[in-house]
Amino acid sequence: MSNYLVCVSEKISAPIEKLKAIIESKRYIAESLDHQVLAFLGMFVLKNAFRPETIARYAASYFEHLGGPGLEKTPFHVTEVKIKHENPLHDILAEPELRSIAGNFFGGNVGADFIRVVKKDKKNFLSVFLHQDTCYQIGSFQRYSLFIPLTHCHYANGGLVLYPGTHNYGYLGDAGEISNVLPAGYPKVETNTRPGDVLIMHSGTWHESPENGELTDRVYLEVHIQDINEPTTKFVIGGQRQTEWLLHLTENELFVNSRTQRIKRLYDEVDKLKGAAV
Repeated sequence: MSNYLVCVSEKISAPIEKLKAIIESKRYIAESLDHQVLAFLGMFVLKNAFRPETIARYAASYFEHLGGPGLEKTPFHVTEVKIKHENPLHDILAEPELRSIAGNFFGGNVGADFIRVVKKDKKNFLSVFLHQDTCYQIGSFQRYSLFIPLTHCHYANGGLVLYPGTHNYGYLGDAGEISNVLPAGYPKVETNTRPGDVLIMHSGTWHESPENGELTDRVYLEVHIQDINEPTTKFVIGGQRQTEWLLHLTENELFVNSRTQRIKRLYDEVDKLKGAAV
């Protein structure tokens, strides 16, 4: 056997036929979680995971509080609505259905580092570029978003589009829009979820969303889950924390000269120069 490493000439490849077979058979959509499919695809649609009355309660709370204190859209973000701790939407963490879903992960020792809403509607309808979430988060790679639709979320109103299996490429080394680099014929999933379903997505999975052409409400309540002993865990869902490590600092508290901070300073300087030129 040769001791020399083999040089791979291809720059990117994937088991496309195997991906297509699972997707075309709809094995990623079921009322019970298939861990093997989730591990391979980095996504799964869990059907009827929440009772209709549970979701109706949270949908009503969302529309009642949107724009008020505790539920305000993040400036300069296309879809994000941050949720303050006192807002009733935070109660989703204690719901038996949520805890039952989360119990499938990390041996039942599950925490969350954030909960938020990502929405599109008549006011905010723009598309979101292809990206992975890992590069915007602090902590390890093995984490998941539970997207809980409070409304019907589908392609025509800007529902999430996922590229299954892309989490296998790992952390890409930077943040931003991903180029059109996937091999020819790489499959994508235009998700179609209704209230009661849950879209489970590995944080490394590449995804995007089209413009909301219908201008209807496309609202996901997102719970980001991870091992309870992650230093960034802020909310306990199941199990008991045992670690002595804690990290709840923001990016601005962690860094003095990060890439993001430099870009922000650049834009601030540009705005000042534009103001001076007027």
